[in-house]
Formats: sequence, C-alpha cells, structure tokens
Amino acid sequence: MKRRSLPASRPQANLSRRQKFAIYGVCAVLWASGALWLVCHYFLQRSGPFGPTPNPAERWLMALHGASAFAALWLGGWLWRAHITPWWHRHKRRNSGNALIGFGTVLIVSGWLLYYANDDALRRYAATTHWLLGLAFAVPLLVHGVRSARHRSRRNELQQHDLAATVDDHAVAALRRPQQDRLAGFDRRRRR
Repeated sequence: MKRRSLPASRPQANLSRRQKFAIYGVCAVLWASGALWLVCHYFLQRSGPFGPTPNPAERWLMALHGASAFAALWLGGWLWRAHITPWWHRHKRRNSGNALIGFGTVLIVSGWLLYYANDDALRRYAATTHWLLGLAFAVPLLVHGVRSARHRSRRNELQQHDLAATVDDHAVAALRRPQQDRLAGFDRRRRR
C-alpha cells in the first residue's frame, strides 16, 4: 500500500511583522549581549588581590549571548526555507542577502572555534574575527532591512495605484452607465 505524503507548504518570500520582530529581536539581543560583554571584558575589569579579575556581568552576558546564538541558529535554519530559498530562485536582491549569509557563516564558525579550539593562537584569531564581524553585522542587517522595506513600499504604492485606477474605472463606468441607459432609451423612443 502506498503512503500518501502530505503536500509541502509553499514558503512565502516576504516575512510577516511577527516574523521580522522575532528575527530582529533575537539579532538585537545577540548583538547587544556581545557588545556589552566586550565593554565589560576590556573596560570594566575589577582589580583583585592577584590582579585584574573579570567583571561579574561577563558570565551572565556570555550565557545570554550563547542562548540568543542558539535561537539565531534555529531562526537561520527556518529563514533558509521560508525566506532565502524563495528569493534565491527569483534572482532578485541577492547582494545584501549574500552579505548576511557570509557574515553569519563566519560568525558561526568563529563562535564554534571559540568554544572548542585548544590552540591559544587560533582562539585569539577566532575571538578577534568574531567580535569584529559581530559588531559589524548590524550594518548589513540594517541595509538588508531598509532595502527590503523600500522595495515593499514601492510595490505597495504600485498596487495601491492599480487599485485606485481600477476603482476609478469602475466609478466612471457606474456614472456613465445611467447616461448610456438614458440615451439608449431616448434612441428607442425616437425610432418608434
């Protein structure tokens, strides 16, 4: 007996407001926790009896950063199916998306190296790469969001213009119809 498979849901390329809120919210928490950790680590160290000691907030910021990184990885997988693949097949606006994919890939690999690498030189290189690209990640994300918002508003203006033209055409036709009916009735009466 053949098994019937459920039809695959078709992904929508445009994201809803809730989806955007979730994505930008997770990215904001991820960016802010990383940036605050850098500030605490490099500028707010405490002096202890044996030299400088880490700021107590570093531990909690790192935990928040790790949790939001996990959420970002999950959202990245979801975005791949729901947003990236449909736009990729349309061959439109790939540059800003490619920049985000590239940044994200390097951040994932460098974060993994920070967690698992044993070599100190490799960890230093991964750390520098991770925090430089992490701080810079906000720029391509904002550019991508602004460009897509601009595209969406332009598309909405065109749709509203088309709708207005259609409504105007229907309104004109509705106004002309009684006149045409009266003229047609007048012509019928004259022929008799």
